[in-house]
Amino acid sequence: MHLYGRTYKIKGALFHPDILVIGDQVVLRDILGKEAYSYEVKSPISRTLVERVIGRGLVWAEGDVHKRQRHELAPFFTGSVLTVRNMFNNVSTCTNIGVENLESHIINNANDPKQGLTVNIMESTESVTLDITGRFVLNYDFESGKSHIAKFFKETWKKQCSGHVIIRAFPFIAHLPIPTLEAQLAVKKALRDIAQTAANQTVNEGQEKDLLTTMVQLSSKVRYGAPEMSSTIMYVLSTLRSISRRTMINKPDYQYQSRLRDEIIQLGREPTYDDLMSRMPWLDAITMEILRLRPIGPHIERVAAEHTVLRFGNRVQTSDGAEISEVAIKAGQTIIIPIMAMNRLKSVWGDDADDFNPERWLDPARLEHVDRKFGWNGMLTFSDGPRQCIGYRMALLIFKTALAAYIRKLEFHDTGAVIHARFVGTLQPYIASEEEKGTQMPLRVTLVNESGVDPAY
Repeated sequence: MHLYGRTYKIKGALFHPDILVIGDQVVLRDILGKEAYSYEVKSPISRTLVERVIGRGLVWAEGDVHKRQRHELAPFFTGSVLTVRNMFNNVSTCTNIGVENLESHIINNANDPKQGLTVNIMESTESVTLDITGRFVLNYDFESGKSHIAKFFKETWKKQCSGHVIIRAFPFIAHLPIPTLEAQLAVKKALRDIAQTAANQTVNEGQEKDLLTTMVQLSSKVRYGAPEMSSTIMYVLSTLRSISRRTMINKPDYQYQSRLRDEIIQLGREPTYDDLMSRMPWLDAITMEILRLRPIGPHIERVAAEHTVLRFGNRVQTSDGAEISEVAIKAGQTIIIPIMAMNRLKSVWGDDADDFNPERWLDPARLEHVDRKFGWNGMLTFSDGPRQCIGYRMALLIFKTALAAYIRKLEFHDTGAVIHARFVGTLQPYIASEEEKGTQMPLRVTLVNESGVDPAY
């Protein structure tokens, strides 16, 4: 976008037609907002992989089916069935257990506890994710990531990789018995079995509801069957895994960690729901900055369901030098919305748009070109409009709770490992020289004493 502007065309790989890349907010308000259901048809790559990995649920659904599913599930995430606030105690319990387990691991395995221990932090965050999913979604105990099924999930996730470019041209490949795709299917099948076992148990209307209980009750009243239940559970788990990976940045900055730790300690108690969601400006700033630089996915796709005209907010220069304010597209036109590139536009975020700098969120002058009403805080990290991530409030609560719990007790240090990311439905980190080992995020972790000071300093 720095070179070609907010709207341009690229050649599709492997015989795929040309693709439009659009970062113009005026057009995107139509595509994602008021005209959202005119762009419901997903590209073959998105539709095939979503069906394969998650199933035919909310993310996969189109048109009236999507409207119905979202309407039925919305109360669980935003309304009276079980609000995000109600799940805070479970989230806090799971994250605190995860931190305690990591502390014990360091104490028991480090040669010098003051120097800490290098760990793959994803082992810890994914155990926390499974615990939260078990309590919140299934009323199931994954035993802090130590149960047989939890270990199976974590090992399987490490093996997942993608052949997206090939699948774009040949969608049927996603249904072949390729080992890495089979790994994704194995997780879905195991979760479906757990959900089915839990669903067969007696559901009492008066008990505190988990998501599965809500869906079982829905199934007796509306058209919400087992495949949709299984898909919804996979969607929630996928969202929680994606957000948990972003709890730690690649190259942790001691200054920012220390400042956040000070904010937590100054509370004089364990952070409450209200503290985490609205009373901790530095936690807010770090959260927004991490999700700006490292969104869940680098882009989202849409395919026009009908012939239409796109009208731009800013004029677009064509290859022959002419300037246009609109362009006609045909049904079937694939559109890429480059979330990561938009989140790093220097014309919006300043000359340091590529840098991790949470302080930008505390200085209104630095946000004068950011439309905070667009998407979430001026970003499409959770998309926007009718297809905005239905669980984004839940994801933010988990992210903030986990970040505060880890930073309060632990200090994270860069190991020097070169980390890249690959797109496997979401962005997943791996070590440049060790891709065959799967997803990894190595960090050296040291303990913080009761006063909030890292003994290593």
